[in-house]
Amino acid sequence: MNRMNRHVKIVCTLGPASRSPSVIELLLKAGMDIARLNMNYGTLEEHAGMITAVREASAKLDLPAGILLDLPGLKRRQGPIRPAFREHLEFARGQSIDFLALSFISTAHQVAEVKALMREMKIAVPVIVKIEKAPALEDSDAILDISDGIMVARGDLAIQISIEKVPLAQKRLIRAANLRGKPVITATQMLESMVESESPTRAEATDVANAVLDGTDALMLSEETSLGKHPPLVVETMVKIAMEAETAFPYAERLRMATESSLPEINDAAARAACQIAQQIGARAIVAFTAGGTTALRVAKYRPAQPIIAVTPNEKVLRRLAVVWGVHAVQRRRPAALDDVFELAANVAEELGVVLRGERIVLTAGVPLMISGGTNLVKVHVV
Repeated sequence: MNRMNRHVKIVCTLGPASRSPSVIELLLKAGMDIARLNMNYGTLEEHAGMITAVREASAKLDLPAGILLDLPGLKRRQGPIRPAFREHLEFARGQSIDFLALSFISTAHQVAEVKALMREMKIAVPVIVKIEKAPALEDSDAILDISDGIMVARGDLAIQISIEKVPLAQKRLIRAANLRGKPVITATQMLESMVESESPTRAEATDVANAVLDGTDALMLSEETSLGKHPPLVVETMVKIAMEAETAFPYAERLRMATESSLPEINDAAARAACQIAQQIGARAIVAFTAGGTTALRVAKYRPAQPIIAVTPNEKVLRRLAVVWGVHAVQRRRPAALDDVFELAANVAEELGVVLRGERIVLTAGVPLMISGGTNLVKVHVV
C-alpha cells in the first residue's frame, strides 16, 4: 500500500554499491520506481548487466520499474551534437531503455538535433533534458516545449548561476513543468550525508520535503545509492520523508492552479473533469485507460489527491509511466467493449487494494476504446 499511497516517484542511480541483483531487488522493495544508469561511468557491458538485472528483478517482484539512461553527451565531448551522443544512442537502441537524459544541453535547438538523430536511428524513447547550464535555464520554456520532461540538475546548475539562485530556479522549473503536464525530476545531494550515515541531516529532510511540496514528479538519488554504504535504507528514508510531506500537499490549490492552464481540447477537459469530480465526491481512485500514456499524464497534471491507476495493454507505456506523479500503471488486455471498461476498472482498483465494494471510483477513457489521444469519457462508477 505504500506505493499506492505515495504520489512522488523515486529515481535511484545504480553503481558499484547497487549493481548486484540482490541489492536491486531490495531497492525495488524499498520504493525505487526508476533505475538511472549514468553513462559517464562504467563500461557498456556493466550497464547492460544492470539493465538485465533490473528487468529480471522487476518481473520477479511484479514491481514495474523504468530505466533512465543518462547520456553525458556534451559533458564529455564538446562540439557537434551527433558525434557527442551517437555512441551511447547506439547502445540505447539495443537495450530496453525507457528514458534518455541529455547532459549539458544549452538550447532547445540542441534538443531538436538530438531528437532528429534519434529519428534517423529509429529510437523512439522519451527525452528528459537536464537543466544544468545557465543558457539552458534561460531557454527552459522552449526546452520544456520540445522535450518529454526535465531534470533539475542542481549540482552543475549551482556552479553556473551561483548557489543562492538555485532554490528559486528549482521552484520556477518545477512549476513550468507542472503547468505543461510534463514530468520533472529534482536531483543532486538530496540525502548526500547518507552516503556514509544511516540518517539524513535535518536540512536534507527539509530539502526533500520542499521539493515534494513544490510539485516535483520524482526525487533522484545519486551517490547515495550508487556508491553509498546502505542504498535500500536511503530509499526507505526518502519514501518516509516524501509521504509525510504529501500529507500537507495542497491538492485543491494545485487543481485550481492547473485549471488556469487547461487547454481547449476534449482530452484535457476530460482529465480535468475526472479530477474535479473525484475531489468533489471523495472518490477512492481515478482509473485512466491509456494506450500511449497521454491520458494518465493529463490526469497527473491536475495533481489529484487520489491515486491514478493507469490501465494499459502496452508494457513500454507501463514502464514509462513509472516517473509520473501519482500514476500506478498496470498492464491488462485491451477491453473489447464499454461494459468491459467498467468491470476492468473496478477489478483493478480492488486488486490494488484502494477500493472496497460500494465505494466510488472515477474512470476516464476514450471511445472508440484505447485509441491513443482520444480521451472523451468520464464516469463515476460504484464498485
